[in-house]
Amino acid sequence: MATVLARLDRNAGSKSNKSDNPLYGKRVVIAEDNRLQRKKLRELYESMGFVCVGECENGLDCLEVAEKTKPDLISLDILMPHMHGVETLGYLKEAKNKAVIVFVSAMGNLESVAEVKSKGYSPDAVFSKKDTREMFLEVLNAIFTANEDEQEPQSMVPQSVLGEKSA
Repeated sequence: MATVLARLDRNAGSKSNKSDNPLYGKRVVIAEDNRLQRKKLRELYESMGFVCVGECENGLDCLEVAEKTKPDLISLDILMPHMHGVETLGYLKEAKNKAVIVFVSAMGNLESVAEVKSKGYSPDAVFSKKDTREMFLEVLNAIFTANEDEQEPQSMVPQSVLGEKSA
């Protein structure tokens, strides 16, 4: 079941302000079928300055919540019921959704990321559920800083995950 959160407390979980944090006040939707993992992700994102505007148990609900809330970041698990994260990414990209889209999944599931390459889609970043807060912070800061500079963000998906051959 999708939850659209009405609370828009821009200071939730953040001790910094917008001038020194490119993530401050950015809106995030989290799609994760495991309730405990959703809670952990919400706490993680809020600790970085994000405002959680929606939580979903599957990709189908995520599409609906993303349409309603227009988030800056969409965090997708790869394996979910009803619609997995890879399929959700495809629909979001086809709809020209402007959000930064990241996969957060168990590393054992990342081989399914390769199927998006054949459709020309890739997430902006791929994280393991075991990655540290510092890893999330570094990558997301780089992506949002690039976006603010009106540059096209570089994909943070390892080429090995996408099946690209190294040069």
